[in-house]
Amino acid sequence: MTVKFERKKIVGVIGLSLIVVVFAMSSVYKTALAEHHGETKTLSAHDYEQIKELYARYNQGSDFRDTELFLSAFAEDAVMTREGGNIVGMEELRADRARRYQGKTGDVGRRHINGSYLITPTTEGAEARTYYLLMDVTVRPPDVISSGYYEDKFVKTDAGWKIKHRTLYRDTLDY
Repeated sequence: MTVKFERKKIVGVIGLSLIVVVFAMSSVYKTALAEHHGETKTLSAHDYEQIKELYARYNQGSDFRDTELFLSAFAEDAVMTREGGNIVGMEELRADRARRYQGKTGDVGRRHINGSYLITPTTEGAEARTYYLLMDVTVRPPDVISSGYYEDKFVKTDAGWKIKHRTLYRDTLDY
């Protein structure tokens, strides 16, 4: 009786192991097939967190006049579109920061605040639409000086996720 029970147990473990292997192989096959056909991939929780960290790098780099932190959010060939046109590539992004900072460093007295992140996978990486508020914290109570949203496209590079294209939309009273 013990031998029969042990044999059933071994057969059961082998059967369960085969099911797990087949399931894992089908997941790998489906991912490879999706990549081959240019279908959208899924994003992991880690991907979402890395993408959200780009907002912090952008915001704090801007708020504390830290050019390198600000630029670390962008891909080398990134484009930022806002009123006044496109800023294309790392050199133009760096020049824009130099113009804005005018040689000053440290806290600028503003805080960028983001919310309502809507991040979705794409065939090229990911995209998002995210709200922002820009606060003047040099007055009490702090004032909202601008609001709007970003439409972003992200790519995964050897250095992690980066902003490939950011379009900034300001809220206006013109509805």
